[in-house]
Amino acid sequence: MVNALLEARRVLVAGGIVIDVRPVTAPAIIESVSADRVTAAVEIDSHGAAEDEAAADAAVRHALSRAWFAFERSRPFDFEVYYDSAADLKAFVETSKRMREARIPYQELEERRSELGAATGQPSRLRCHRPWITSVYRKASP
Repeated sequence: MVNALLEARRVLVAGGIVIDVRPVTAPAIIESVSADRVTAAVEIDSHGAAEDEAAADAAVRHALSRAWFAFERSRPFDFEVYYDSAADLKAFVETSKRMREARIPYQELEERRSELGAATGQPSRLRCHRPWITSVYRKASP
């Protein structure tokens, strides 16, 4: 990532910005939801890329220490993904490098989703919250 930041520095005009958007090392929260109700959540350790996160943090620290960029601001946000069933969630997880190793109770989640749908008489889905952060860095003058 240091090389990517060096290249960003090369191509940006003075005062141009770099936006860093990535997941935070924190559990994902999976809930069953219907139009007007949310059931108890299940926490899943889904990050699985602590080494990648540490490398990205080190690269940003390196760029800041060389005064390539100046930090402007960071804002956390929840990235939400909806799945129609636990099978849909499982299909996604099997293709995800970061979540593939997560221990997810698919049967329990599907039971909760079905129970919520039966209790409310409305379609229910699974919602996965993952905390992310957006950071903005401005290119320093040459």
